[in-house]
Amino acid sequence: MPYIGNSHVVGDHTSNFKVLDDISSYTATFDGSASAVISTADETIRIINHRFLQGQRVTYNNGGGGNIGGLTSGTAYFVTFNTNHTIKLATSLSNANTNVNINLSSVGSGTSHTLTAAFDGTNTKFKITHSSGSSPNISDATQLQVAINNVIQRPNKNDASFTEGYAVQNRNILFKTAPTSSDIFWGSLIGEAHETFDISDNKVDAFTGDGSTTSFTLSRVPPSINDLDVTLDGVTQHITAYSLIESELTFSAAPANGVAIQVKHIGFAGASTSTVTGFYGRTGNVTLQNGDLLRGDGSLLSGIDATALKDSAGNVKIQALTTGATHTGFSTMQNLRVTGIATFGTSSTVIDGNNNLINVGTALTLGHTQGLQFHTQNLHSAGFEINQINASGIITASQFIGDGSELTGVSGFATALSSDKTSVLSDVFKTHNTFHMGAGSSVTVQSDIGCGNIAFSRLQKIVVGTGATFRVGAGTTFVMDVLNIFNDPND
Repeated sequence: MPYIGNSHVVGDHTSNFKVLDDISSYTATFDGSASAVISTADETIRIINHRFLQGQRVTYNNGGGGNIGGLTSGTAYFVTFNTNHTIKLATSLSNANTNVNINLSSVGSGTSHTLTAAFDGTNTKFKITHSSGSSPNISDATQLQVAINNVIQRPNKNDASFTEGYAVQNRNILFKTAPTSSDIFWGSLIGEAHETFDISDNKVDAFTGDGSTTSFTLSRVPPSINDLDVTLDGVTQHITAYSLIESELTFSAAPANGVAIQVKHIGFAGASTSTVTGFYGRTGNVTLQNGDLLRGDGSLLSGIDATALKDSAGNVKIQALTTGATHTGFSTMQNLRVTGIATFGTSSTVIDGNNNLINVGTALTLGHTQGLQFHTQNLHSAGFEINQINASGIITASQFIGDGSELTGVSGFATALSSDKTSVLSDVFKTHNTFHMGAGSSVTVQSDIGCGNIAFSRLQKIVVGTGATFRVGAGTTFVMDVLNIFNDPND
C-alpha cells in the first residue's frame, strides 16, 4: 500500500490511485438471438465478465429486435447471480433471492439486446471497477473516495450497520440510501490491499494414476477451481480437463497408470466470520445449482421434511428414475388420485375406509357389515353374471329364465310344503284353486301358433268380479284345472 504523497512506483502496486468507472449506469449488450448466449435449458443469459450483482434491479431492452421468450422490452427485472459469466432473471427481489427465476422459453431476434443497472432509487449495491471493468482488491471503505453530487460521502467500516454514506461489502460498494437517476457519481481508488499468503497455502498434493481412478481428495478445500495448478507428469492441465467439488478433484478421463499427479494450491482465503463470498467456485449470493452435492440431515431444505417430499404447492411427487424402479415401505397419504391404471399386489389388498365402508360412486358399496350393496343403479345395462348365489333370505325377481331343472322346492304349478330335502314335505305341494279378479281389472288370454294356440291354468276357478273383464282371444283354447286334481262335481 503506497503512502499518499509519495510518487507511484511501477511494480509497487499497479492498481493504486485509479479513477473509478462511473457506476451510475452500467449497460451490457448481448446477442439475444444466439442459443450460446440464451440458454432455455438453464434459464441463463451469458455475458462474459458481467458486472451485475445478486438482487440488482436491471432493465431489459430488445434493441429493436424480438423479445427473448419470457421477457418484455422496457421491463425491470432482478438478477440472480449464477457465475461470473452468466445470470438469471426474476420478477421480484424475493424471487431472485430464492432462485425462482423466469423461464426463458425461446431466443429472441437481433444482436443488440441490453441489460442496464443504474441509479434508480432501488439499487443500493454496485460493483466497483476501474479502467473499464477491472476489479480492485478492496476490503475497507477507506480505500475509496466517493462523492454523490460532488458531496464527499462518509465511509463506514461496518457494512452490516451504518447510518449514512457507504460501506464495502464483498469488494462491492453499498450505499445506505439508494441513489436516484438525477444523482451524479465520481470516485477514486486510493490503494488496493496487498494479498498475503501463509507458507502452508502453497501446499502440493501428490497422487499416482492407476488408469481407472478419476477422483482424488485434496488435503484442503480450495476457494475455487481457479486456485489450483494441476500437472500430469509435469504437464500443466487445462482447467476444462478436471472439475472441483469442495475437496474432491475429478478428471474427465482417468490419468494413466503410473502418471505422477501434482496439485499445487495457489492460495487460500484466511479464516473469516464475514458473509459467504464463494461457493463451489461461485461468488456473490449463493444459490444451489444442478450437480451440487447436498450434505447433512436436510432439515433446512425447502419442500423436504421428516414426513413428506413435496413441491412448493404441497404436491407429493415420487419419480422412478429407471425402468422397474420401485418404492418400498409404508406411505401415508391423506388423498390419492390416480389418473392412469393402479395395480395392487397379488397376495393381499386391504382397503379400510370411513366406518369400514368403501363407496364406488353412488351405485356400489362394500361394507364390513353390509357386504356388497347394489343401490338404485344398474351394474351393467345388459345384466351381470354370477357363478353362484347363496342366499339365506328371500330372492325376489321380476322374471326367471331357464329350464328350472336345478331348482328345489318348486314344481311347475305348486310350492313344496318344506324346503328341507330330508323331509317328505319337500315333495308335497300346495296350490290355489281359485283366483278372484277385483273390480276394474282386465286381462286377455291370447296364445299363439307356437304353442298350438292353447293356454291353460292350474286354477279350478277364476272368479270375475263386478266391473272386471276376462277375455279369451280369438283362436285360443283355454283349459282350466290342467292338473285335474280338483274334480269338484258341483263345478
